[in-house]
Amino acid sequence: MPRRDVIGLALAVMMAISVTAPCPARAQQVGSPVAAPSVQTLLARLSADNPMPREYTANVDLHVKLRMFPFIGLTLHGDSSFKRPGLYHFVFRGVPKAAEKFNEMNYDLGDATKWPDRYVIAAAPQSTALAPVVRLTPKVRGMVKWLDVSIDPEKGHLMRAVWSRFDGGTITLVQTYAPAGENEIVSRQTASIDIPHMKADISAEYRSFVVSGMPLVAGLPSER
Repeated sequence: MPRRDVIGLALAVMMAISVTAPCPARAQQVGSPVAAPSVQTLLARLSADNPMPREYTANVDLHVKLRMFPFIGLTLHGDSSFKRPGLYHFVFRGVPKAAEKFNEMNYDLGDATKWPDRYVIAAAPQSTALAPVVRLTPKVRGMVKWLDVSIDPEKGHLMRAVWSRFDGGTITLVQTYAPAGENEIVSRQTASIDIPHMKADISAEYRSFVVSGMPLVAGLPSER
């Protein structure tokens, strides 16, 4: 596969992952769970109407590293914006010509409470009370067999998502959060792509958050 086609494919996979990424969530104080929360409770926490910024902007640095020939790396810089309930907008600078269609994108993440319209949802076999995992099985057969979503039971954060495909491939997304006042905002996303004809590592780092025209200082990132 030509170098520029591989770059374009990697970016396309990254943007497919972004569609399912969650919106920021608040840092709320809840006692340690003694029983596994229900699937309905977990979905409600993901989409809760919490006191997070209604909209904000941030700079984003996107790094793509191929783990297959031609073993190239690519870094893009750009701007991102978020508007509730889940609309993301990205503008990248210096995008290779073969991937120019990805230099400006909009994604509407939707509402987790509406996922049952598209998926059969149940607790995944590996789910526990302290580390709940929800399994989403598409109602319409496609390439994805199921999607396992790991959720912080106290804060309602989407921590990890693993796409399992019928061709044996997997895509894993991990999110890191940084505290910002009473909220926590996604400050870093990493993805490992291991599917036929594409093996790559992708990371997105967010910084310089601005809310209502005012800079928002985010603290040290944390995966919890």
